Amino acid sequence: MSLQPNCGRNVKGLIKSDSGIAAVEFAILLPFMLFVYVGASELVQAMITSRKASVIARSLADLVAQQPANTNLTAAQLNDIITGAKAIMSPFASAPLKMTISSIEFSAKTPPATGYNAKTKWTVSYNGGALRPCMTLTSAPDGANGGLSTVPAGLYGPGSLIVADVAYAYTPAFGGGVLAWTTQSSSVQMARTMYMRPRLQDAIKYAGTNGVTCF
Repeated sequence: MSLQPNCGRNVKGLIKSDSGIAAVEFAILLPFMLFVYVGASELVQAMITSRKASVIARSLADLVAQQPANTNLTAAQLNDIITGAKAIMSPFASAPLKMTISSIEFSAKTPPATGYNAKTKWTVSYNGGALRPCMTLTSAPDGANGGLSTVPAGLYGPGSLIVADVAYAYTPAFGGGVLAWTTQSSSVQMARTMYMRPRLQDAIKYAGTNGVTCF
């Protein structure tokens, strides 16, 4: 009894069969689909975090700038403002959030020079935020990220500024290992700065003992 004809027909039938093609294609595409899904999800989370950091910087500067006339900002008041700003970060962790509030005062340059000098009057940080240096700050082009020792050129003028510097280290739920491999850090560093003119007085004084009073 010969089985060769039946074997030939079975092989031909297997070759022509397409009943498993969809499963094979799905198995091939699944890793890519998961990668796209996770990547898109992490991108959205990072964008939300970045937006929250911007809102926190604006809220800090805006609330401090509303200090009533003829009153000094106290440590208790500033602590309340910082506590409220931390709540904005929810549902993300507030532990990586660093904040610094500073007052920058302008003084007219000695003639024949024209324009203004900008100096840090006082600066207070939360959770290890970087303090603004006690020095004459340099002018930076508007829109440039010049760092803590600069002030945008378009903001120079009589009076003062309240400045909020916010930094947040966002660590993705997935992909932190890839970031660490490519950038030596498993988190994305986000930094935002907001400038506000005091609403009700020329320059706001800080009465707290924490932080640094420069002059």
